[in-house]
Amino acid sequence: MCGRFVATTAPQQLALLFDAHLGDAASTEFVANYNVAPTTHVTTLVAEQKVAASAENTQAEMRADAQSDVPSNGARVLRRAHWGLLPSWSKDRSRAASMINARSESLTEKPSFRPLLAAHRCAVLVDGYYEWRTVGVDTSVKQPKQPYFIRSPDSAPLAIAGLWTTWQDPLRNHTEVRSCSLITIAPNDRLAEIHDRMPCILDGDALDEWLAGPEAPLHVLQTADNDRLIAVTVATAVNNVRNKGAELIVPTTTTLF
Repeated sequence: MCGRFVATTAPQQLALLFDAHLGDAASTEFVANYNVAPTTHVTTLVAEQKVAASAENTQAEMRADAQSDVPSNGARVLRRAHWGLLPSWSKDRSRAASMINARSESLTEKPSFRPLLAAHRCAVLVDGYYEWRTVGVDTSVKQPKQPYFIRSPDSAPLAIAGLWTTWQDPLRNHTEVRSCSLITIAPNDRLAEIHDRMPCILDGDALDEWLAGPEAPLHVLQTADNDRLIAVTVATAVNNVRNKGAELIVPTTTTLF
């Protein structure tokens, strides 16, 4: 699973890197966070689809869009979302912590995810993620699991496949809450030495198709190549969500691969 990640690239830079409008990602002051935990807000990338209108209204909207920064139909936009999916039927936020990840193999089977595949696909933008080693661990010995920081070799932001939805919060005057889940997949050979799952990383055409394809392009949910990511061991300070500084990603030994 993916339970913590790093978000240090400002929305303005993400918008440039992913050719996107800022959307509501610039509505709050950005603070770099080296230990993003579930149930907090994260930055997602979506391809906005406008509701169909009459021919006259559509032409008027196109003229207005051409003269403003309003996203055109299908344009990429950054949107803030609560990490931990809150299906529309949720009574409260208690489900969110158990809905931070969605397994790629069962997306079409789970009622929480299946309805979102058609038009609620997104990518969660991160600078890397943490994973705790579970492979080859002696469970009879009580000791903290070894955390790893996993990122792109060039430290560029990653786009992780995800799904989003909206929910009306009954405790806050039915305010609309946007939430999301990350999609995980079987790991590549190298990351399988650490854990039996990894986030689904999207690049290039796969990202384009996932965001804007007319139907759910499940074929793009592929395991990343061995050389797509590198992993380093880091200190167990990351285990405490109150720790959020840059020291968390400093390697404690050497690069694993």
